[in-house]
Amino acid sequence: MGEHMEVRHRNLVSIGDILAFITHDSLTPYKKKGSRASLSNVVRFEKEQELNPYRKGAVFVSSSKENLTQGRGYVVTSYETLQEKYQTLSHWTPNTYRGGTYYDFKNRVIKGHERENLKQINVIGMDIDTKEVDLYNLYLGCEELGLPRPNLLLSTPRGFQVFFVLETPFFIHKKEDYKSLRVAERLSNNIRKALKQYAPVDTNCVPFGFYRIPKEDNVLDFYMEPARTSELLSWSIQYEKRNMFRVIYNSSNETSINQIASDWYQSLIQSVDINQGYYGASRNNALLTLALANYQSGRAFEEAYNELDQFNSNMKQPLPKNEFERTLKSAYSGKYKGVKRSYVEGLLELWTDGKATFVGREGWYKFKKPREERIRSHYDEREKDILNYLEQNTSPEHPFVEGSLSGLAETFGMAQSTLKEVLKRSRKLIKQTKGRGRGAVTYLASRSLLFKNLLVSRMKQVQKAQMTFVNMYDKEEKQIINILPFGDEQYVSVVTSPNISNPSPPRIRSS
Repeated sequence: MGEHMEVRHRNLVSIGDILAFITHDSLTPYKKKGSRASLSNVVRFEKEQELNPYRKGAVFVSSSKENLTQGRGYVVTSYETLQEKYQTLSHWTPNTYRGGTYYDFKNRVIKGHERENLKQINVIGMDIDTKEVDLYNLYLGCEELGLPRPNLLLSTPRGFQVFFVLETPFFIHKKEDYKSLRVAERLSNNIRKALKQYAPVDTNCVPFGFYRIPKEDNVLDFYMEPARTSELLSWSIQYEKRNMFRVIYNSSNETSINQIASDWYQSLIQSVDINQGYYGASRNNALLTLALANYQSGRAFEEAYNELDQFNSNMKQPLPKNEFERTLKSAYSGKYKGVKRSYVEGLLELWTDGKATFVGREGWYKFKKPREERIRSHYDEREKDILNYLEQNTSPEHPFVEGSLSGLAETFGMAQSTLKEVLKRSRKLIKQTKGRGRGAVTYLASRSLLFKNLLVSRMKQVQKAQMTFVNMYDKEEKQIINILPFGDEQYVSVVTSPNISNPSPPRIRSS
C-alpha cells in the first residue's frame, strides 16, 4: 500500500550522530592515548580546552547483560572510543558522570556509576519489557498528554526502550544538595506514570542507569528535535496538580504503620542473595527500602543501623561500609516520604519466595459508566467497534481492509454517515481512497497496526540491507532504511555506520 502513503525524506544520521546528540557534547572528541585523529586536530582541541572551564565527563559501558549484572564494564571518556567500540557493546549510560574508575581493574569491575556522581542528566528513558505492545498508542499518548515526540525508540531482546532527549540537561551539583537530580527524578517518575496508561512502561527501573546502546539494527525511530526542558517541567507541575485529587490514601495514617513488623519487611531482611546490577532491585535499593521502612516506623537511627548492619553482613556480597552508611543516612535525611510500593514488590518478586505482600496501597481510581448510560461517547464506541474488527481481521503483514464505503459501513454494522463521521473524528484510524465515484475503493487500517507493519518492514529491510552491503562493500558500510509514522506524517531516514578507520568528532546534521 506504499502508493497511499506520503513520504518525506530526511538527512543522513549516523550512530555517532545519535550518541553525540544524546550526550550533549559532554565527552571529549578524541582518546587521550592512541587516537587515530590527526595531531593538529588533537592539539587544537587541547588548546581550546585550556580556555574552556567546562569539564568533560564520562559514560559507563558494558559488553553484555551478563557482564553488566556482574558489575563489569568500561569507563569511556571520548566519542572516538564510542565510535570504535559501540558495535561490541550492549549497554551504556546515556547520562554523563563526572568520571569513573574500577573496583577491580583486571576484571573491569566498574566504580562510580552511582547517582551522586552524575554530572548531567541528558535523557529521560523508559523500559517496556514486552514485545506485545501497541507502540503507536504510546506515541499517540504523548500527543494526548501534551508531551513531545520521543527522540529515540530502540528494540531490545525482550521489548523496547524509549527516550526523550532534553534540550537543556539537568546539571548536578553537590553544593546545591543534588536539587536538580531530585527534580529530574520527579519529572521522570511523572512521565512514566502518565504514559503507563498507554503502554506497559516499567515504573520500577532506575531512571538514570544503564540502557541499551543504539546500533544500526536496533534503532527503530530517531527524531532530532530535543524536548524542551522548561516545557517538560511545566507539564510535570500541571500533571501533579491534575492528579492530586485522584490519589487514594489508606483510611489509617500510612506514616503510623509499623512497616518493620510487616511480613514483607521480615521476608526481605532475611534475604542473603541480593546482588548488584538489577534495575530497581539491587543491594542499594533493598537497603534503602528497609531503611525507609525503619524511618517511616519511627525507629531510632542507631537501632536501624544495628539491624541493617547485620542484614548487610549476612549478604553474600555485602555493600562496602561507606556505601552502607551513605544509603542509611539518605533514608533518614527526610527527603523521602516513605517506602514506595512498586520498589518493594519488585524486590520481593526477585529475592524472596513471593509469599509476603506489601502492606498499604497506592494508585488511582477511574470510574466509568456502562455504555448504555453514556450518550456523548457514541462515536468513541463506534471507533472501538471498528478497531476491534480490524484487530481480528488484519495483521501487521496485511494491515488494510478494503471495499466500498457503504460496504465497509455494513460490515461494521453502522450507517454510512456514521462511519464517515467516525473516520473524520478518529486519530486511531487511517483511511485512503483510490478512484472516484462508484468505482472508488476505500482502504482502512488502524494506525497502531500500520505502525507494527512498518516495524516489520523495517526489520526485513535491515536484514536485506546488511546482506546486500556485506556482499557489495566493506562489512562496516551497512545501510538501513527507517520508516515510521507520527501523527499524519511519515519519515524515511537512513542510518549509516561511521568510518572508524578515520574517526572525527561526530556532528549533528540538521533535519
